[in-house]
Amino acid sequence: MGLGVVCALFLWGNITQWQSQRQFADDALKFRAIRSWGECNANDVLWLNKVLDLHKDEKAIEWVRKQADGYETSLKAVSGDLMQESIKSKSY
Repeated sequence: MGLGVVCALFLWGNITQWQSQRQFADDALKFRAIRSWGECNANDVLWLNKVLDLHKDEKAIEWVRKQADGYETSLKAVSGDLMQESIKSKSY
């Protein structure tokens, strides 16, 4: 009986941990999306909350993820170019 209680507590703890990790991932995607858009108003934040938290619209989530990934890719390219320029200017 004691082993059953321990297993139930372990299962409950794992489910709780999984839910909190999922919420952290959703919040990170919200932050990345807002950063990639450059500016954001209250309606945009409400839309993100609705898509990511309430309705889990997979097409919209994928669109938001592509927007954020595209922004981060372009940001990495620009930072790489700036680093190359910095290295070239130091070598002269």
